[in-house]
Amino acid sequence: MLSARIERLLSVGTPISRAMVPLINGLARQRLLRGGVEQREVRINGIPINYYYKAPVQAAADTFPIVLIHGIADNALTWSFIMGALARKYPVYAIDLPGYGFSSLPPGRSYMTLDEMRDILEVFMKTAVGEPAMVAGNSMGGWLSVKLAWQIPAQILGIVLLDAGGAPLQGRDSWVPFGETIGIPDMKTARLVFRQMFGGIPAPMLYLGQHSLQELFQRRVVREFVANMMSADPERELLRAADLRALPVPAGIVWGLNDNFLPKGSLDFFRDNLPGAPTMLLKRCGHLPQRERPVAVLHFLRMFAAQLAARRANSTLV
Repeated sequence: MLSARIERLLSVGTPISRAMVPLINGLARQRLLRGGVEQREVRINGIPINYYYKAPVQAAADTFPIVLIHGIADNALTWSFIMGALARKYPVYAIDLPGYGFSSLPPGRSYMTLDEMRDILEVFMKTAVGEPAMVAGNSMGGWLSVKLAWQIPAQILGIVLLDAGGAPLQGRDSWVPFGETIGIPDMKTARLVFRQMFGGIPAPMLYLGQHSLQELFQRRVVREFVANMMSADPERELLRAADLRALPVPAGIVWGLNDNFLPKGSLDFFRDNLPGAPTMLLKRCGHLPQRERPVAVLHFLRMFAAQLAARRANSTLV
């Protein structure tokens, strides 16, 4: 009853609700640019791809690039809380995937498949980055990181999976509720998804951001991508245990323990099939650790990068 009254009171604030996420992203972009981050564009197969780049403040001999990949319905600005600090030592690249942020899609296309995005990332790694790098991906970005590691292992030093998607679980049936919810048909579902994604969110924020969230997930690039995934052969699209167990590069795991956005069992799939992988499990954190717990994520990425640097130095000495 109370929520119904609140909803009626806040219905007059619908324009503010629609503007909330764009406003947050706009402020994040301005903060990055004021902090010395460069906004760049590269054309890949004729497609304008936007990315943000920050040169290291003090590059060291063991420095290498770090590439950050966002998840579904998100964009490169999701990394705004950690990008500047990470660039104190490492060159950092945060890419807008095709159709997201400021990146375009091919003419006549409304979305790209995972494999097509992976191929764009491959060219990006070889041209814009130009040397082997560590890759960190959240959600769909983690899924892509695994695919990318298999596609171009010589260009990938290691990957960090932040609440990664793609776990096969019990096949397509495991993902049906996700596919139905992610369409966000109404404001009740918008608030549900907010609660699923974030470890803890004040009630007023559920209402202030609900229309923005719905519009993010109802964009054609998201809707048609999800529809394609739900109709595709799960054996081909979803990850397999062997994809992780025989992964050709080192991997680390970061996971919000309050993530109810992904299907249940997703964390167990990655932990079980990446035995020995450095892992950080975050209490009171949901699906977007880089937004909710940026300091902890920053520390983990630095630790993992240091391990990769040591491994690289040892392999050089052998």
